[in-house]
Amino acid sequence: MPGNIFLYELAFLHKSARAEMHGHEVSNERLEYLGDAVLDLLVAEYLYKKFPLVDEGELTEMRAKIVSRKSLNRLSENLGIDSLIQIKKAYTNGNKSYKGNALEAFFGAVFLDKGYDFSRKLLVEKIFALHLDVDLLLQTQINFKSKLIEWCQKEKHELVFEQIDIIGTGRRKQYFIEARIDNECLGRGIDFSIKGAEQVAAEKAMHKIQPVQIAEN
Repeated sequence: MPGNIFLYELAFLHKSARAEMHGHEVSNERLEYLGDAVLDLLVAEYLYKKFPLVDEGELTEMRAKIVSRKSLNRLSENLGIDSLIQIKKAYTNGNKSYKGNALEAFFGAVFLDKGYDFSRKLLVEKIFALHLDVDLLLQTQINFKSKLIEWCQKEKHELVFEQIDIIGTGRRKQYFIEARIDNECLGRGIDFSIKGAEQVAAEKAMHKIQPVQIAEN
């Protein structure tokens, strides 16, 4: 049973239908921010244990497929979360990203209410086991860097992947990459490989420039 029902009500409150509390407008955006990080960690741990011989770069690509906007949107629909979202109709036309965002917010609420272990069991034992064929999903190919390069060439924009920093040393060394379009940073990625960091940065950039198309594709 939920311990704090307010958290779950807030998780399904889109910014278009935001409410006022103690003089401040509230929506599910803060929970979405937290839930995004929670899902990343849960999925990373799941994949780390499921594929003990796979390297960091491949694990990063696998995680990207599971937590992609398309995957989260469909999962939100399968779970019926999309029907619980309070949102103004004008914001639903041609855009499904609010569904995946609400799923992230939901996991932010679960994490705050029940903790990490409960969140992990919910994701792995209830959602992955019953509502998502992870093995089938991982067979799909998503190359956000190629998509971003193709879009920039078509729209005649200059694209540069710039290495900003290197964090750590040895096997724990991670690369910090920015995807810059016309000298504006539209996505940042951190990963144990340059290729992985570029993929993360490219996906974030694609969500900014083509949110509707990425949600659908």
